[in-house]
Amino acid sequence: MFMLGGGVKKTALFAGLVLAAAAAALVLALRAAGKADAPGFFGAGTLLADVNIVLELLLVGGLTFGMMLAKSGNIAAHRVNQSAWVMVNAALVALIMIPSIRTFKLAHLSDLGNSGNLIVVVHAAIGAATLIAGLWLVLQMNDILPARWHIRGWKTLMRATLAGYWAIALLGIATYRVWYA
Repeated sequence: MFMLGGGVKKTALFAGLVLAAAAAALVLALRAAGKADAPGFFGAGTLLADVNIVLELLLVGGLTFGMMLAKSGNIAAHRVNQSAWVMVNAALVALIMIPSIRTFKLAHLSDLGNSGNLIVVVHAAIGAATLIAGLWLVLQMNDILPARWHIRGWKTLMRATLAGYWAIALLGIATYRVWYA
């Protein structure tokens, strides 16, 4: 299925780890400096929320660029690019989104009648599914998963995952507006 050499796989994983570590360092540095909850540059939210929005928009742009790399036949660059961005997303989810969503509580199922609450829940659900799919694809394309766990319809899953990343980016902007507007 993925027949590129081990060097590209190592490069993909290394690039992903370096970029994910850089994103994590930025988040942790903002928290350590006491600036995470400072006013953001967009005006409505916190600095950490604004940084997250910018990084997520860069992420979906980067993943879309990676799709173009694949369409042009540059599979090695596609593998490195997509692995890196998915790993950055995992770091952002672990350090920003999970802590943020932990503060969100629904008292009753009827609270989903509020569009703001519904946006947050849909964002979290699609985000979780997309993160899992993205990580699965990274593990598969870099031959970390056993062959028996590989998905046969991986091109369809890649397309659906990219659509999921775009959906959660847009829902993330909507969530930002609900929380900070």
